[in-house]
Amino acid sequence: MNELTGVTAKADLPFYSDRKSGIMPRWIPIFLFCFLFLVIGIVGFSFQKGLEMITVYAPLINADTEIKLNVSVAHMMVEEILAGDQTKNIEDVKKSLDIAGMNAKAMLEGERNLEQTIIPLKDIEVRGIVNKVIQELKEFRTIAEHRLSHRKTSLAGSPIDHRYDEEYSKFTKNADQIKLRLMELISIDLQYFKATQYILMIGCFIIFLIIGMALYRFEYFRNRVILALHQSNDNLEIEIKERVNTEDRLIKSKEQLRGLSNQLQTVREEEKAHIAREVHDELGQTLTALKMELGCLSHDLQSVPDIAQQRIGGMNTLIDNTIQSVQRIATELRPQILDVLGLGEAVRWETSEFEKRTGIQCQLQWPPSNTELNRDIKITVFRIFQETMTNISRHSGAKQVKIDLQMDAQQLVLEILDNGIGIAPNEIYNESSLGLLGIRERVYFLNGEFDITGNSNEGTQVRVTIPLDEHGSIKQ
Repeated sequence: MNELTGVTAKADLPFYSDRKSGIMPRWIPIFLFCFLFLVIGIVGFSFQKGLEMITVYAPLINADTEIKLNVSVAHMMVEEILAGDQTKNIEDVKKSLDIAGMNAKAMLEGERNLEQTIIPLKDIEVRGIVNKVIQELKEFRTIAEHRLSHRKTSLAGSPIDHRYDEEYSKFTKNADQIKLRLMELISIDLQYFKATQYILMIGCFIIFLIIGMALYRFEYFRNRVILALHQSNDNLEIEIKERVNTEDRLIKSKEQLRGLSNQLQTVREEEKAHIAREVHDELGQTLTALKMELGCLSHDLQSVPDIAQQRIGGMNTLIDNTIQSVQRIATELRPQILDVLGLGEAVRWETSEFEKRTGIQCQLQWPPSNTELNRDIKITVFRIFQETMTNISRHSGAKQVKIDLQMDAQQLVLEILDNGIGIAPNEIYNESSLGLLGIRERVYFLNGEFDITGNSNEGTQVRVTIPLDEHGSIKQ
């Protein structure tokens, strides 16, 4: 497992070692923010210049055109009236000149109407020219009114006519100067506009380039992260497989140990049975034969003194006690009642012997059952019962024990309840409690369940459940 962990660390090492180099320097976002702020300012300046060309200069040029147009109309109407045209009159001339004067005044002071909004001129040179135009309009108006009121002396070729034409020419020249100056201002603003557009294009290109590089860098490190994650995932899968295999081997090893423990238990039981048979068959028969010989000797020696008879009687008593001891040892090693009459009768007999040995009252509930258990289950449950009763006699201080043994085609349940001092929780799973450990291992080998509970001064309850199939064998 350590080797696998080392492989995982080595696989992730290149990514994490270069991780610092993959972090974006702090100055880059600051630079991008400042540059973006500059671009926004350029865009605002460009928008302002474009808006100024539309909202400032266009109305001024229109106003200048209106001035020239209305003065030209007034000039033509004066000539036509003097030529005898009855459809025109002096009011029409005044009206055209009034419109021209209003537009000139609007160029200086500004005006807002339904058609357009004229923003006052800020350029000093243009304002000077407009003022000249206004003065020339007044002079032109005075001459025009004089010619119309003195028609006979104001005909073509007269001195007033020459002066009239000179004022008109000066007016036209100054009006053209206004337009030229406005065009120059538009040209200058247009150059600024173009410059800002170029700067904006270059800035956008730089931003797109930086964003492209950032995206490329992000994609590059994202791929590295994904690759590292895939490698880590592969290493984790290998490690998980190794752990699963290790757990499987541990489970198999545990099953093998349980099998070995059961095998040792079986061998021990067989050895006990063999010893019991040997003690019963060999030693018992020998002692019985010895007793028969002593009986004959006693019959033959009736004439022997009383001392010899007493000695023979003592020997006979000793042989009887020896036979009882042999029977007791053989029964303890392997109670024949377990094989002959079954588990229930064996438990009943062991309960009776337990009462005789310890003086503890026992109450057994064992309803008869037709379920025939196999040899391994009978031996294991009987030994569990013996071990539990031994623990009760040694540690519980109980005065009464209730035993309940239930068997059917599905399961075997053994419950033992005493009224002793109880068992502490830390003693239930204590590794030094070999008796409980042995009981637990026996039950788990039979795929059963073992539960022990106890409270202080309330006694201890042991419950063993063994699943059975229809033949009385272990249910897999």
